[in-house]
Amino acid sequence: MATERLTITLPDRLAADLKKRAKARKKPVSKLIAEALEAERERALRERLVEGYKANSEENRRLAEEWWPISAETWPRD
Repeated sequence: MATERLTITLPDRLAADLKKRAKARKKPVSKLIAEALEAERERALRERLVEGYKANSEENRRLAEEWWPISAETWPRD
């Protein structure tokens, strides 16, 4: 994976907390930041997916009800 060096500015309190957490986890500060950003990315994706499922739920329900009789005719019975 390609990497890029960045310079960031943080409030002293936040920088101290970040260094403390990185030391406790025995990870570089940059790794801790990368993991936090990746977790936020995944959370945002899940949120968008849930919104999409909810937005389509009524149409999905309608289609399922419409096709249920046909699928019942074609599914094998034991």
